[in-house]
Amino acid sequence: MTLLRYLLLMTVTTALCWGAWWTVVMIVTPSQTGFIGLTLFYLSLTLALTGTFAVIGFFIRLVLLKQELVFQKVIIAFRQGVFFALLVLGLLLLQSARVLAWYNVAFLIIGLTVAEFFIISKKPNQYRG
Repeated sequence: MTLLRYLLLMTVTTALCWGAWWTVVMIVTPSQTGFIGLTLFYLSLTLALTGTFAVIGFFIRLVLLKQELVFQKVIIAFRQGVFFALLVLGLLLLQSARVLAWYNVAFLIIGLTVAEFFIISKKPNQYRG
């Protein structure tokens, strides 16, 4: 897959995910739909945020880090987009459970940071980014 196709596909699917999230926000009443409505809300938001963070992260890497290969930029930007989306999802879930506090946020950030370091450490040396 070429870079242009990837970016086009990622942008279109991200726009569709934002549309799905907006539809869920406009149509679904959380108190009436229960688990299914909340799952659709969080899933569509997570996918939309993942795509958004991945595309934005790719362009930031493209401008700032010129020494990396393009496929490395895409892989790293997507991985970090997933982590940022999981961070937002975690914050929203903590808030919905009424347990959002600075120490819970710190634990969430530390956990995602450890996961990132674990993934980086398992890669072959030539692909570290």
